[in-house]
Amino acid sequence: MAHAVVPRKQFIVKLNDFEYQLLHQALTDGFLLVWMGDSHARIICQRNHLSPGNFPVAPTIKFVGRGGRNISTFERHHFQEASEVHPHSALQRIGILFLGSNDIDVHSWPAGRPLNSPANELLRLRENLLNHYDHVFIIGLPERDFCRGRNPDLVHRLSLRCNQRLNDVIKGFYIKLPNAAFNWTDGSRFTPDGVHHSNALYDFILLYVQQKLRGIMTGDEEYVSIV
Repeated sequence: MAHAVVPRKQFIVKLNDFEYQLLHQALTDGFLLVWMGDSHARIICQRNHLSPGNFPVAPTIKFVGRGGRNISTFERHHFQEASEVHPHSALQRIGILFLGSNDIDVHSWPAGRPLNSPANELLRLRENLLNHYDHVFIIGLPERDFCRGRNPDLVHRLSLRCNQRLNDVIKGFYIKLPNAAFNWTDGSRFTPDGVHHSNALYDFILLYVQQKLRGIMTGDEEYVSIV
């Protein structure tokens, strides 16, 4: 199946409703999806049986490396292996990067190093990612400390503060999944809207990415450059 050539750009996206029936279409033909994430995101995926062998489109999906406490550490773990996943691939290369709030919170960064501020680091990370992938989705997970039994209200407010600061600077580059869309039940399962579904996070993310790509390929949705 031939796909239109899409300019390599970031674009501003909004959360939409999804139809489950679309899941097995666009991502099964012509796309190589590289699923990246920090260690916490990987734990969530593993708890929900989100290993490459359990994906319906397993041949096109690969986990890459493991993350660290901040973006610079993450890059050292990921970029060399990421570039080796598809060195000569003709597929549309899609990178999904998970970041927890801790990874981009100001307290995670050394004091007195303005060039390493979260906003500057994310902008640099965007450029590096676009050297490896045709399409990049950077997705913010609800705060990891939910699974540690901390005060959800406090965590939510910290996440909102962090996300607002990034939105002001990045202008849509960073996608924050709303805390309200997910509930922790037993501390080991990610469930949207309280529904027990072991592949809930997987469904949500893949449908989201798949719908956006379908819209782009059909011309129903346009890329928007980041200002």
